[in-house]
Parts: sequence; structure tokens; C-alpha cells
Amino acid sequence: MEKAEIVDTLNDLIRIVEDSHEGYRQAAESAEDEDLKALFNDLAAQRGAIVREVQRLVAEQGGAPDMGGTMMGGAHRFFLELKSAVLGHDRAAIITEVERGETECLRRYDEAMAKELPLPITAVIAQHLDRIRVDRDRMAALRDVVA
Repeated sequence: MEKAEIVDTLNDLIRIVEDSHEGYRQAAESAEDEDLKALFNDLAAQRGAIVREVQRLVAEQGGAPDMGGTMMGGAHRFFLELKSAVLGHDRAAIITEVERGETECLRRYDEAMAKELPLPITAVIAQHLDRIRVDRDRMAALRDVVA
């Protein structure tokens, strides 16, 4: 695989994980329940660390790491804010929207894993994928509890 394609793939992951980071940050601000605030702040910090790690991988490939989210992510954050405002900080609605965003993040990671990336990069992406899957499943479990 060419370095340019590796960089493009990694930059796509940076964008979607930055969306997740921002989504969790927004969810923490929107949540009225202290347990959700703490959970979302923790997950936002984890996503920030993932972004920095993937940016490092891009730099190691000689590329310029992306610094922002996707256009879809902007819409996702807007929807999260809108839904939160309209539903009066409804716990189930916030969790459902966060879970939806994480499902999209997983889809993009699965796409990256299907490519023939260098083994050291694949190993890092696999670790991220496992972490994101655990967190998405955690959101699904929370949704089921409050639904």
C-alpha cells in the first residue's frame, strides 16, 4: 500500500474519532446526571488520546495529520445539541445519539482494518477498534437500562 493511501486512511480515522471526541464532550455538557457527565468526560479524554496516537502514525508516514472532524460529525454534534435541547436533556435520547455516532466510528475502523496497512499500524488500529466497540456496547447497555 502506498504511503499516501495509508495517510488518507489514517486521516479518515482521525476525523471520525475527533467527531467521537467532540460528541462525548458535547454529551458531557448536555448531561444533567453526574454519572453521565463523568462517563462522557472520561470517554472524551480517551478519544482525544486516540486522535493524538493516530496523528503520530500519520506523521511517522511522512503525512500531515488532520486536525478536525468530518462534515457528518458537525451534523452529528448539531443533532445531539438539538435533540438535547428539544427533549430537555433526556438521558435515553443522549445515550442513543452517542451510540449512533460510535456505530459510525466502528464502521470506519472496520473499513480501515480491511485494507492492507502495515502490521504495526494494523495493531494500533485493532486496539482502538476493540476500545471503541467496548464503549459502543456500553452505550447500548446504558440505553437498554434507561429505555
